[in-house]
Amino acid sequence: MKLIPFLISSFIVLTLTGCGSDSNDNFNPTSQTARYELEFDTNWSAVNFPTNFPENRHFSGLVGLTHNQEVRVIEPNVLADDGVVSVAETGSKDILISEVNTLQNLGVAGKLISGDGIPVNDDDVDVQFDISQDFSLVSVITMLAPSPDWFTGIDSVELFVNGAWVNEVTVQALVYDAGSDSGVTFTSENDPTNPRVPVSLLTTPRADTDFEQGVHYQNQLHIGTFKLKRVD
Repeated sequence: MKLIPFLISSFIVLTLTGCGSDSNDNFNPTSQTARYELEFDTNWSAVNFPTNFPENRHFSGLVGLTHNQEVRVIEPNVLADDGVVSVAETGSKDILISEVNTLQNLGVAGKLISGDGIPVNDDDVDVQFDISQDFSLVSVITMLAPSPDWFTGIDSVELFVNGAWVNEVTVQALVYDAGSDSGVTFTSENDPTNPRVPVSLLTTPRADTDFEQGVHYQNQLHIGTFKLKRVD
């Protein structure tokens, strides 16, 4: 993960509802800390994404962090860090967790976020995490599995807006290519890209997996939705 000036990606679609205490009087809108539930719901099915759809489709465990404006996890047009590549290729969290620990020691990250994935035939997963005003941005990723090096997630979603905690945020999930494997279908054999190329929104030939700029080319469907809701 990079330590760089913060920039919200323009392709993230956000829906913010009920900032402050108007929609829930039980929560202090300006408290130093808050607790959120992140729910990931997927549309990845044979009906919605039929081209070479894998029979054992699933998602790896959710992994990410709360952080400040100096950190980016998903950054198109920039080489992915080893932790992102490891998640995207194998679903393993270990390297990324180690990177999060380093960022915590540097004082630019708050809490590690680590949860389950979505197994075969399931469509959603959730995880709860604590967050503070000092580290009010959230980034989380998960691997599309099987796939060469494709993943989805959210990057630098702000939960403390205009001096108050946001009660709910919804982000449409885009699919990214980590730039470390040249496979073109979900079940392609390993084909390392050497040297690696920058992260990009997934675009594949129509006959392979039929993605264009991170969404399905034919129906424009996103792979899923991330919803973050305050619970305490």
